Amino acid sequence: MNPLVLTCIVMLTACIMNILPWGGPTARVMSSLDLSHSQIFVPMIPIMIVGLIWVFFVAYILGKREAKRINKEGICFEYSNKGIVSEVDETLRRPKLLIVNFILTLILLTVMILDLIPLAISFMIAFCVAAMINYPNLKDQQKIISRHAGNALSVAGMIFGAGIFTGILNGTGIMQAMGSSVISFIPDQLGSELSIFTAVFSVPLTFFLSNDAFYFGILPIIIATGEHLGIAPEVLGRASLVGQASHLLSPLVPSTYLLVSLAGVEFADHLKFTMRWAIGSCIVMIIAAILFGII
Repeated sequence: MNPLVLTCIVMLTACIMNILPWGGPTARVMSSLDLSHSQIFVPMIPIMIVGLIWVFFVAYILGKREAKRINKEGICFEYSNKGIVSEVDETLRRPKLLIVNFILTLILLTVMILDLIPLAISFMIAFCVAAMINYPNLKDQQKIISRHAGNALSVAGMIFGAGIFTGILNGTGIMQAMGSSVISFIPDQLGSELSIFTAVFSVPLTFFLSNDAFYFGILPIIIATGEHLGIAPEVLGRASLVGQASHLLSPLVPSTYLLVSLAGVEFADHLKFTMRWAIGSCIVMIIAAILFGII
């Protein structure tokens, strides 16, 4: 089987699931715009469902095509994963608690979607409960925390830094001036469609720029422009997330290189094979967002 099919499906799925609040982009939008997950993420759920249906459709098409090719040509792609060492500590696995952890995750998602308590508090409570259930031994808890603390602290530091940067731009009036400059280039008859333009241009912008650069540097300018046009910030924030349907294909994303190395394929081949399907995901999600009135 062609491993490019595998990397394509994995990438398409990951791109859509990356919109989850703990995936990164949504957290950046909420932090940059000072909005809650109920305003940004919850309305995106129908779009994500449509996107996942598209991924299943692509998987079906590619599967049928690959099966036909193998039956006709009998050609198989060979690759090796030698030298790849798993970083997972087997002693920390808890397969017997899978159902318990699944129920805990469902409860967390329900609390989050219904917006019963603030997102940060719900995650802290869920983490504490999960840690006590899965790792009653304090030393095991310390291993888990130390394993993931680096990533958590780096993200927290990034959000604090971005908050300071955004605060300076807002406090000095630079953001408003930039928004006024941008709006002068938009024809009056197209001003009401800024959310659609944001969704469309988020595709190339999130591909060529990092999420930090786009959501903390460009999105606030778009929001300032939208304020002049009477467009709510949460609408533009949701529109900016549509581009995530192809973001993980960007050469700026480290996890992409991990994927292609594990599958034994070249990044360029993966990019050429997956790009058209990823663009299809973007188009499908933009259409769904417009039809559902989310943007």
